[in-house]
Amino acid sequence: MSKEKARRRAEDRAKKNAPKKPAADRPTPTESTSKKKIPARSAREQRRRRRIWLIGGIWLAANAVIWIVSGAGNWEAKWLGLTLTTILVPLIVWLLWDPEGRVDL
Repeated sequence: MSKEKARRRAEDRAKKNAPKKPAADRPTPTESTSKKKIPARSAREQRRRRRIWLIGGIWLAANAVIWIVSGAGNWEAKWLGLTLTTILVPLIVWLLWDPEGRVDL
């Protein structure tokens, strides 16, 4: 009798520790269900992206104006304009950007 109990316990342990096989009735994950969903951007991230786009747009516009105004042969003015806009545009946007109205300027 004890040999039978030991055999049954061994079989139960073997079943319990056996590698799990996917069930035939369970659907396999498809491409659409296995893809991770892209999390929605937070409000802070959206403001940050808007600010970066604003800086880039103003920088390009300012450099285009400098390029047109400085003429064909005046490279010193073009380099000075590029340097100044690279420094000043982000500084001005950073100082004036206040989408929530937290600071009264």
